[in-house]
Amino acid sequence: MKLRTYKNFFKEALRNIFRNRVMSLASIVAIMSALFILGVVLILAFNLEHIAGGLESKVEISVFLDKDIGSNQARAVVEQIEKNDGIYEIEFISKEEGLAQWKKELGEKGDLLEGYEGNNNPLPDKLILRIEKPEYVDGIISILNDIPEVDKVNYSQEVVDSISRIVQTTRLVGLLLMLMLIIIAMIIINNTIKINVYSRRREIRIMKYIGATDSYIRWPYIIEGFTLGIFAAFFAGALVIGGYNLLLSRAGQMAGNYAFFNLFQLLPTEKMIYDISLTFLLVGCGVGIIASIISTRKHLKA
Repeated sequence: MKLRTYKNFFKEALRNIFRNRVMSLASIVAIMSALFILGVVLILAFNLEHIAGGLESKVEISVFLDKDIGSNQARAVVEQIEKNDGIYEIEFISKEEGLAQWKKELGEKGDLLEGYEGNNNPLPDKLILRIEKPEYVDGIISILNDIPEVDKVNYSQEVVDSISRIVQTTRLVGLLLMLMLIIIAMIIINNTIKINVYSRRREIRIMKYIGATDSYIRWPYIIEGFTLGIFAAFFAGALVIGGYNLLLSRAGQMAGNYAFFNLFQLLPTEKMIYDISLTFLLVGCGVGIIASIISTRKHLKA
């Protein structure tokens, strides 16, 4: 087809939208509502994934080094451990720092530790390994046990297993919610576009009777479904992002007043806006186009 023909299709599609403005507005509102609900669930799923990732990074392994090794040997052990996958941070706590922390924890009874400074310090140097994911723990423990300078390794298998179960459940719930709402949104958008096309079935049949080709009749409806999807995606995106920004500001205020809310840091908007926008466009416009093709084909065959 010529470029002029496609321009005519776009003009016809826009005329149809404004000519049937009530039905078009109803379609936009229906699609926008479905996308808005989908957006809320997407935000929930993204934040569940973020929380799951945060829980994974809470896994720690305490490594106590042999008391007789010097600072150079301790640094060599740290460099050896750093080479292994799955460790994103190593905190070195010298025996002097460990003694100072112990005194601080004892508070008024810290005087009991007087005289244990210097060579009398009974504490070993300590490493705290922060692990990316629980599945790395067993391999890292095995490596640590093979290092001669390592005296003792402490970690809680129960904590690691609990975190693994929570993370897996959280991700599964988020995925199921997201898939379910995407399917529901597609069904709603599909039915909305079908109703929109059905309301003009006589117009399609008249054009068919006067000799218009199927593609000539179908293209304006396809463009119309695409356009309605874009409008709905834009408005739904604005509502979802605006509402989430408001939630972030409120959450920030509550975190300042209640320490409990600092445990669950919400994702910033910029981390999700691309994925949400892309999903809205794909679902809104994609289903709008497909529904328009299916609906017009049905009436063209009648």
